[in-house]
Amino acid sequence: MRISSLAALLSIAAIFAPAAPGWAEGAKVAKVRKPPSVCVGLDEGACGSKTECYWRQATTTKTGKKRRAHCRIKRSAIKNPAT
Repeated sequence: MRISSLAALLSIAAIFAPAAPGWAEGAKVAKVRKPPSVCVGLDEGACGSKTECYWRQATTTKTGKKRRAHCRIKRSAIKNPAT
């Protein structure tokens, strides 16, 4: 009686063993990062020449942290990408 229940368990394990790596892969889904916009890293002159970008001036936050001036993409360019 004991050998037959062990055989039954082994046969069930053999059936589900190939699916186990698939379950493990589903748990380790990597985040897909978006590519940076065309405005990232441009200087003020190059930023002004692109219609989808604008130059953001340097500011200081309420907590006193200083933000550098940089080029940003316009919201309309994000919503309606040029094709």
